[in-house]
Amino acid sequence: MSVASGFIGFKNVCIQWICIFFLWGSFCNCEKVWDAPPLYTGPALKANMSIKDLLRLHIPNNFEQIGADYIIEGTVTANDKTDNFYKSIIIQDSTAAVTIKLDGYNLFSKYALGQKVGVALNGLWLSDYAGMTQIGVGVDKTDPASPFLLGIPQPLMNRYMSLLAGGKLITPMHVLATGLVDSLKGCLVAIEQLEFVVSDTGKPYSDLVNQLPTSHTLRTCSIGNLYLRTSGFASFGNALTQRGNGTATGIYTVFRTQKQLVIRDTSDMRLTGLRCSVTGPKTLFSEDFMSAVTDSNFAAAGYKNISEVGGKYFTAKKTSANTYLEISAFAARQNVVISWLILPPINLDHSANEILHFDTKDGFDNGAILQVMVSTNYDGTGNPAKAKWTLLPAVMSKGNASGFAPQWMFSNNLDLSKFKGNIYIAFRYEGNDPSAAIGKLTTSFRLDNIIVQGN
Repeated sequence: MSVASGFIGFKNVCIQWICIFFLWGSFCNCEKVWDAPPLYTGPALKANMSIKDLLRLHIPNNFEQIGADYIIEGTVTANDKTDNFYKSIIIQDSTAAVTIKLDGYNLFSKYALGQKVGVALNGLWLSDYAGMTQIGVGVDKTDPASPFLLGIPQPLMNRYMSLLAGGKLITPMHVLATGLVDSLKGCLVAIEQLEFVVSDTGKPYSDLVNQLPTSHTLRTCSIGNLYLRTSGFASFGNALTQRGNGTATGIYTVFRTQKQLVIRDTSDMRLTGLRCSVTGPKTLFSEDFMSAVTDSNFAAAGYKNISEVGGKYFTAKKTSANTYLEISAFAARQNVVISWLILPPINLDHSANEILHFDTKDGFDNGAILQVMVSTNYDGTGNPAKAKWTLLPAVMSKGNASGFAPQWMFSNNLDLSKFKGNIYIAFRYEGNDPSAAIGKLTTSFRLDNIIVQGN
């Protein structure tokens, strides 16, 4: 045997002993980490305690370990999808809500909004943060002066939590700012008649550059205000706060004595109405057609009553002393009927938070449509089909097949605040009246009380 081959043999033996040594060390000397428990395979957890009763077990500013086989059920109302709720979810039942601290990421993929969850509480801990009760897995006392609650690690989540069937999105409780009481802490609420104070409008929700949380003040038109709190990590932090008034939905929280609202994303903020004002809203345009000549095609200064195709026009009608406009493809004897009513131009440069609303009735409905649209580039004279129009999500009267609707349908307040300068508002009718007995779209629509308001 050569020296080289002997060396190689000796080297292989050494490598084998080194491997054995490190394997032995890995079994004997490595620090044990959380064991991943097997997936829960027993019967679904069933609540034997309400969240309200659980909260009663907690003494403020204290830590309590739960030593009984208590189980709660709740529906997820907030998670970490937009990072405005950090490593936590909030569940709510018919009695109250509570935060569960979870030491993991992408929690929303498992604990989606509307998911029903069961929590086996034995061995878990209760504590609070600035007045908000939380559930966790233990207490970190590294700094005895500032102990804090630990979140349930991801490998242990299935040991304490089970996904239950029958979940659905919870409808928020509608309240006023003055109605935010302690029993609603942690609950999903929709707070009405809110707006940001002027100094907090058009501002980013939070400081993503420096990753700093931000509080913006929300006020009511009468008495009461609260703060909208947004994390410095929220994915929507660069979005700008709205200028209007309306309803804000989110989780009601407190920070010591300060009342706060935390939203899931910006769709929770529906502030499209007119702001509070001492003098009230300003009417930018109003038309009730009371001066129109009845039983004739409507004509008035600044209006455009156009038949694009089919020869049908908006006509003034009168019933029970009320005058309105009516349009229908009935008796047109045309395969296509398209008609436009375009209002005089309305200037939005000297107002804010503008809204449009109107009333409609439908009759003998068989599928024709009436739409309302806005244009900023219509020239006021030419073919409206050549301009760019934005469709507005109006509520139109529909479904009355055997006669006219008994009541006028309110369109809802339609937000015009994103438009500036001169705008044109158009009502566009589309139907047909072919010679065949079937396939006719001749629905009649009545239109009245068109109003545009702003601050």
